[in-house]
Amino acid sequence: CAGSMRPSEIAGPPIDLTNALDQDELRQIVSSSNLQLSTFNEEYYLGPGDVINVQLVGRNDLLSAKSETPGLDITLTNNPNITLPEIGSIRAHGKTTEQLQEDLRQAFSLRIVNPQPVVLVKVFNRNQIAVLGSVSKPGKYPFDFGDTALDGVFKAGGLSTGGRGGGTAPGRFMKIYREKIPLEDRFRLNLDELVQRIMSGDKVVPREEITIPISDFVFNGVLEYNIPLKQNDIVYVPPAGTVHVQGRVDSPGIVFLGPSIQTVSQAVVERGGLRFSADDRVEIIRRLPDGQTASYYVSIRQIMTRRSPDFVIKDGDEIFVFPNTWRAIGEAIGTIFSGGIRAGANATYNPIG
Repeated sequence: CAGSMRPSEIAGPPIDLTNALDQDELRQIVSSSNLQLSTFNEEYYLGPGDVINVQLVGRNDLLSAKSETPGLDITLTNNPNITLPEIGSIRAHGKTTEQLQEDLRQAFSLRIVNPQPVVLVKVFNRNQIAVLGSVSKPGKYPFDFGDTALDGVFKAGGLSTGGRGGGTAPGRFMKIYREKIPLEDRFRLNLDELVQRIMSGDKVVPREEITIPISDFVFNGVLEYNIPLKQNDIVYVPPAGTVHVQGRVDSPGIVFLGPSIQTVSQAVVERGGLRFSADDRVEIIRRLPDGQTASYYVSIRQIMTRRSPDFVIKDGDEIFVFPNTWRAIGEAIGTIFSGGIRAGANATYNPIG
């Protein structure tokens, strides 16, 4: 303890704790991002790439001769230890700022009376999340403590709309991939314990998967799914599956499934709707798990007039809209007639006179 110290061990005059803290130091501490952590009761464990500022209230002269820069800025490297004047090497990796402050207090207690070290995080290297998949702007984004799954989607510009709106429509579920081993445990556990934590059978699975149904979460407002995010989370919105719409529709082609496209009628409308020559009968061809195919038939016009329930489609389905013979003849005659009208109009118009 400080009372057992010999005078020769004290590097300078002891701090007078009866004096008020320097206002500039106090202002910097209050405005620091470190207080953001305690606001949400989150723990941030220091690691490579973080930049910390170490201060010794009232005795910053022991750390740095530069009066314009309070304390000492240190960038943490792959070396788990940092080196400070007077106390030498001390471990920083895997500790919270509070834990490092306590270790520094004990170390400086061998040199000065009642030391008051303060550790601030200036750059959070792990203070990021990645948002990938069917969002407007996939990428890495700053993580603010208190962010939720919805915040992560908003930071990436929201879900892509798909279809005519552009991008690939989101699927029915959103995934959050979270590290199984928090940073503090990486430095506490031995190699065998670390391996055991990330093994699943004979596979290495370093992250756990959290599944959130997009329809319930985003469109129906079930807030229980709006879970808090953690540093280094990966938010992934898988693209929707696809169906192929063929036959008598205005624009045959691929349709991306998603929250707004889940049924036969929605897929047909997405491809421009039925042509006049379309029959009422539609075939849905689906490949079964055993590799065989099954066909389902529905009455599309009855569905669209709400006389029959709609048919829910799945990824990989093929939708074929059959032609109707009499309607096809009528469509052909209409095409010829409308083409003749356009040709006649062009022929009778003479700009010269």
